[in-house]
Amino acid sequence: MDASPRRPEDQRRADFAEADLELAETLDNLDGAAGYAAWIFELCAPHLHGRVLEVGAGHGTFTELIAGRVDEVVATDLSERCAAILDERFASDPKVSVVCGGLEEIGDRGLFDSVVVINVLEHIEDDRAALDTLAGLLRPGGALILWVPAFEALYSDFDRRVGHVRRYRSEELRAKVETAGLEVTESRYVNPVGGLAWLVTAKWLRRTPTDAGPVRIFDRYFVPWLRRVDRHFHPPFGQSVFLSAVSSRGGAREIDGA
Repeated sequence: MDASPRRPEDQRRADFAEADLELAETLDNLDGAAGYAAWIFELCAPHLHGRVLEVGAGHGTFTELIAGRVDEVVATDLSERCAAILDERFASDPKVSVVCGGLEEIGDRGLFDSVVVINVLEHIEDDRAALDTLAGLLRPGGALILWVPAFEALYSDFDRRVGHVRRYRSEELRAKVETAGLEVTESRYVNPVGGLAWLVTAKWLRRTPTDAGPVRIFDRYFVPWLRRVDRHFHPPFGQSVFLSAVSSRGGAREIDGA
């Protein structure tokens, strides 16, 4: 008889409703981490222009930043709870339209100049099919921007509770994006200190790494320094993977005038 303890990834992963409830407080806490959000947005910003699709917009932290830079944002989320928050947050912003649903709900909205997917792809069972769909929503020369959690070795009970199917290595994500017919322009790890903190807090101590107190401390004291270092040094390890890619083909759903 095997008496070894079960690994978190071997236990039942939370279903969508459970994960949505677990993520509610996390998204609120991260919405207050202005420095961390600005760091991610700084990496995304050079690839944003024109019409932007944001997949899994959550509570709108990045939607707000994106809308300040581009012509139009279509913000989607599968969660009715998140969609209601997005509707209220952007009710007076004509640049932002909200869609409650997945990629199939985009319908006849045409093609996009940029597609942003932050902390979403890891929730999707068939990520290859999702990447194919995302590639088909881009205009020629359009940019796909991905931000995903890094390294299966960091997979924790918190990952399980929020519905993560996997964590990624940079090389794995690059290969999947290239298989979808996109040209990768950048793929690298970000935030090594956060990765180590995740290993200790989430993996070893089995605590929630996104509680308000730790998030505020990290955002105030660590993010400014990490952000400066990241501009000059790209580590071989991190909490997340950032990837950008461009499309050299027309989207599968091109519409007249889109």
